[in-house]
Amino acid sequence: MKTVTIADARAFSLRDVQRRDLVRGDDLHIDLLSFEAGQRDAEILDARQRVYQVMEGEAIVRGPEGRTRLGRGTLLSVPASTPHTLENAGGGLLVVMVTMCAAGEAG
Repeated sequence: MKTVTIADARAFSLRDVQRRDLVRGDDLHIDLLSFEAGQRDAEILDARQRVYQVMEGEAIVRGPEGRTRLGRGTLLSVPASTPHTLENAGGGLLVVMVTMCAAGEAG
C-alpha cells in the first residue's frame, strides 16, 4: 500500500506545467498536474483512457467534440486515442489529478 498527500505533491512553476507521479503500476498511473494562471499542456494523444479530476481551480479541456469547462470536484473521462489539451481557465492556480489506465478499465 502507498499513501500520498496531495498537498505535498502540489508544485508550481511559471515556466511550465508541473507533473508529479502519485501512483505508478503496471496498469494504472496517477499524476498530479499543477498549472499557473494561463498555462496550457501540450496536446495529448495516448493509447490509455484518462480520467481528469479538478482538485482546485477551473480547467478547459479541448478535444474533437469542442471544449468542456471543468470546475473543482468535476470528473471528465477521455477515451483512449482521443487527442485533447488541458489548460487553466482561470486567473488562479489549477490542480488536476489524472488517472491513466488501459482502455476500458476506468469506465
